[in-house]
Amino acid sequence: MIFCKRKPCTAGSVTEFDMQLTGLKWKVKNFTDGDIYVSVGSYAVENSMRIAAGSCDVVVDRDPQTGTRKTSRRLAVFTEGDGEVEVMMV
Repeated sequence: MIFCKRKPCTAGSVTEFDMQLTGLKWKVKNFTDGDIYVSVGSYAVENSMRIAAGSCDVVVDRDPQTGTRKTSRRLAVFTEGDGEVEVMMV
């Protein structure tokens, strides 16, 4: 079974992805016309990962201070452009 969600996102706003299961790694695909910034849990500028327009990357859930692996089921995405974002458990 594949756990995946694809949502429309509005430029300048944060979209929450609440997934069915917790996971360590998430593949995030950016179908917007601008960069996106992804945080695990609540959106935090200092703990976000940039993904360029039209590309994808894997986000790993780790504590930013200790590097300890965690598992989460919630991701927050800030988008600079309009379009869709897809999040899939890896």
